[in-house]
Amino acid sequence: MNKRMVVFLSLLVSLMLACGITSNTGSGTGTTPQKQPGGIFSNPTATATANPNPVSINDGLGSLNSYDMTIDFTSTGPDPSQSRTTTMEVQRSQDNDSSETHLNISSVPKGGGDPNITEDYIYKIGNDQCSGSGSDWTWTSYTPTQVEMSGVLKSMLGLTPLIDNPSFVAQETVNDIPSNHFTFKVSGLGDTSGAVVNVNSGDYWLAVDGQYIVKYTLVLETSDPNNSDVFHEEVSIDLTQINQPVDITFPKGCQDISPTPTP
Repeated sequence: MNKRMVVFLSLLVSLMLACGITSNTGSGTGTTPQKQPGGIFSNPTATATANPNPVSINDGLGSLNSYDMTIDFTSTGPDPSQSRTTTMEVQRSQDNDSSETHLNISSVPKGGGDPNITEDYIYKIGNDQCSGSGSDWTWTSYTPTQVEMSGVLKSMLGLTPLIDNPSFVAQETVNDIPSNHFTFKVSGLGDTSGAVVNVNSGDYWLAVDGQYIVKYTLVLETSDPNNSDVFHEEVSIDLTQINQPVDITFPKGCQDISPTPTP
């Protein structure tokens, strides 16, 4: 997997789990603040008939009243029987200052067999957060100062996914959002390792109003020319239910350990 994408995914997961997708920026009207995108994770240099430069994920999500975002990352190889899939789904309501994050990691060892699955949830309403799964939950109440500092951290990490020299395709409606569609290929893949590049295909869609990422897919596959090792990677980002009503409540396990239990 391209190192930039691994770093991006790791930082994004860490940022979302640490900050609970709180946001103190954005107008909540669906219009993204004007801010220069970029950073070490993107290189949008193409000339196209539409602006190919996404705003950061932080700015894009901060401009929305509510959303449902799913990120999938699947890695297979070098043995075709072994794989690892990480799925993160986030629901967020800015109006109610609440979010629900579901993280699922499924790993299949070399040789196959039943997958090892771990699941975690994070619920955040106001300054209260509850995380865990099953019968194991942890409650944390943050002070206003801690919440403010989390917002500063998010502002420092304005992430965008890997994009290299995109080409404009067309304006399309994706997830009920008018979007500009671009394609790209990861540059330099296999140059250092000498690997054979079997698949190198990326697509993304930017909202016409706001320049935030509505959908993103990247599929990469390389093979070692000296043996049969094959590495296959797939990444996707999908943003849906934008500015739709979201009802997020603490589950029973959280209510049971809350300092102020629900009647």
